[in-house]
Amino acid sequence: MTTDSRNSDLLFAANLLFRSSREGVFDDGNLWEESLILVAGGSAEEAEEKAAALALTRQSSYVAMDGAHVDWVFFKVERVFEILDTPLCDGSELFSRHLRHSEVQSMLVPFDGPPNL
Repeated sequence: MTTDSRNSDLLFAANLLFRSSREGVFDDGNLWEESLILVAGGSAEEAEEKAAALALTRQSSYVAMDGAHVDWVFFKVERVFEILDTPLCDGSELFSRHLRHSEVQSMLVPFDGPPNL
């Protein structure tokens, strides 16, 4: 971790992945969540460490309407991007990535919620 004060105010977008389990079981029918958070740090490595620590505090559990126990568990920091548009203002780019055609097709399918949650 860096202590260089010249770079301590860099901003990063951290892309977090969480997965859900139902009654302690992770399977293909369970949901995933992608969360994009803002993290300050002196380097991408420091921002990734901070993002992982923050993600652990965002894990949650609850009882679904059908009585099943659902857990949302931090899976990984998928990627970290430095935000170059600073100071942040209307229209600032926070995150950008290239996608394959299949990824775009998946994103365009309406989400109606999981059949088993």
